[in-house]
Amino acid sequence: MIRAPLSTTSVLDETSDVVAIAAAPWAAVLVLTSLPWRFLQILFIEQILELGGNASHYGRALNSTANAATIAFVISLLGRAIYVRAINLAAASGRRPGTEALRIPLATLASYLFTGALAAALFYIVWFTLIGIPLTIMIGGLSAGTMPLNDRAGIVAPLKRIARFAREAKLLTALLLVFGVALIVAAINLAAAFQIGLWLAHGFGGFDVSRWQILLDGGTRRFTLLLIAGSILAVEPFWIAANVILVRKAGAEESGEELRLWFRELAGR
Repeated sequence: MIRAPLSTTSVLDETSDVVAIAAAPWAAVLVLTSLPWRFLQILFIEQILELGGNASHYGRALNSTANAATIAFVISLLGRAIYVRAINLAAASGRRPGTEALRIPLATLASYLFTGALAAALFYIVWFTLIGIPLTIMIGGLSAGTMPLNDRAGIVAPLKRIARFAREAKLLTALLLVFGVALIVAAINLAAAFQIGLWLAHGFGGFDVSRWQILLDGGTRRFTLLLIAGSILAVEPFWIAANVILVRKAGAEESGEELRLWFRELAGR
């Protein structure tokens, strides 16, 4: 397969191909390691909103939830790092990666833990602004996409790599819009799946689902938060893979590697 030039459609096409190769079992690893973090996020937000102005009087309870969420966040970063390596290996070889996806160089992992944590911290600092949310999401995606390039531990070099590929602003914006639509579609499908499940349980199982109907009502805050978290979990494998592919293709174009790959593929044929 000859790789198409760098564009939104080429990145999305190659992303779907690579995810199809590496999804089993590495997408499951990503989702399972992210689940605790997402649900603890919901719990913490729910506690803050529920307590309101009295939150300062429940510091111990909030602190315990925050500590558990921090541990879960680090675990989620480890899962993302494994998935990024699996996607990168699949994109390079065209084959499903085995246990080599688990063998992440320590310097690479340390650099990603730093950039991933930094992107998350920036998100929470600027979430209340309109421009800050998409910018920090892009930074988080590029921190994953550039992870395989960080072969030496450091603070400045990983940030420089993120800044270098951030120059593809138009492509990043287009991808963000595409995945924004994908989030909405995923949320609609999840909401419909919940309602169909309730209908089946009530109509054919004879169960009393009145309590679940209240909990899963689209107007409740908890259900809305769960829907957002579930949509993110559904789209995240493709979003991370798209950033890995973008970095690979943009780096190949800058270095002339794409032309060398094309000649090697022709020679192989």
